[in-house]
Amino acid sequence: MAAGVAGASATMLTLLTVLGATNSSVAGSSFLKILFEGQLLLLELALIAGIAALMRRTESQKKTLSHISSYLLIGGTLLLWLSATIIIETT
Repeated sequence: MAAGVAGASATMLTLLTVLGATNSSVAGSSFLKILFEGQLLLLELALIAGIAALMRRTESQKKTLSHISSYLLIGGTLLLWLSATIIIETT
């Protein structure tokens, strides 16, 4: 589970970076900029927690870090949905 979450986080980070750098709607809105920064932060933390889970020896630590990573990924996904909705509505 941790490897899947880490992989998904890395993919979403790449997509967010490209979307944030190439979309003119983001450049004109400070709210969207802050929203994208929040998404990037959550996904980076999810990636770190997922990798840390892979490196731990005890199953309880792996399970806890995997859950934390999953929750962070879900939060980042919800923020991504919100920002995409805002961008679609404003264009």
